[in-house]
Amino acid sequence: MTQKVSVDDELARDFLEEMLRIDVFEEETKERFGEGEIPGFVHLSGGHEGSHVGMGAAMDDDDWLAVGGARLIGQYIAKGVPLPEIMAELYGRVGGSNEGHGGQMHVSDVDRRLYGHAATIGSGQNPAVGLGLAEEMKGTDNVAVTTIGDGGTSRGSFHTALVFAAYWDLPVVFVIENNEWAISTPAESLSPDRLSDYGIPHNMPTESIDGSDVEEVYHTVSEAIERARSGEGPTVIESRVVRLVPHFEGDKETYRDEEAYERAKEEKDPIENYRERLLENGVITEAELEDMVANIEAEVEEAVEFARESPEPEPEAAYEHVYKTPLYGQGDRR
Repeated sequence: MTQKVSVDDELARDFLEEMLRIDVFEEETKERFGEGEIPGFVHLSGGHEGSHVGMGAAMDDDDWLAVGGARLIGQYIAKGVPLPEIMAELYGRVGGSNEGHGGQMHVSDVDRRLYGHAATIGSGQNPAVGLGLAEEMKGTDNVAVTTIGDGGTSRGSFHTALVFAAYWDLPVVFVIENNEWAISTPAESLSPDRLSDYGIPHNMPTESIDGSDVEEVYHTVSEAIERARSGEGPTVIESRVVRLVPHFEGDKETYRDEEAYERAKEEKDPIENYRERLLENGVITEAELEDMVANIEAEVEEAVEFARESPEPEPEAAYEHVYKTPLYGQGDRR
């Protein structure tokens, strides 16, 4: 039975295009990493695209996204950071959104309300609470959305953030992307059946949804944002996805059951499932889909060329953004 489309055709096509943009960009990232052009490690978003795109579409431009977890590239794209700036940041070049300081795990863009990943997993939710408090104190109706993986919910800092968001009734939406694996530890090792249940002791609304369904994510996060925007406080959402890629490029994944893994790839691919859904409902044609992919491939190619042509930072750049200067008002001393 064909699953209906619950949004208008234009928005549905936008969803598919953005998921494809993440996929094509990441496939090229994988290739460039394999060729040695991108330094460090690369963690790709395969299986998370529907969660990222649905969440991003639910947000207004002035809402904050405080990213967490390891699968972040799709979140950067969903928040509207231009592909050339993301790719240049992956390359460690000055044309990146952080001038090459951040790399793949630490892209941020304050002008676009993207708060970058903190240095350790599970510690980005407290800054999100601070952002929500700041927006409330300024009298805006802006909301802070923050993401975390299933493994990150084991960190005490995550639970501290829930305490303060609830106590101050702040406009924060917590999205837990449960992809079934905290690197190599299965999420079923965690105590709650639904990770959103962590919000219950704080009297927060909670939802556990199919995060591979972009429309379900969009509707659920939109409702949570609307509650927060109207002064009804925080929400915890578990977005259940399947990690369809290794934890990082090079991970041999010996801890996964191969048969279940292959079955998940067939059944829970958010892009392939949504593509078929739109084709069956007559929202898009194969020819339109081919044009869409070709245009995205051209965008990604331009992003790679921009990154390659962008210069590497000078050695002195290592000392930039380390401290706020002048420190503690020294500049006021006579």
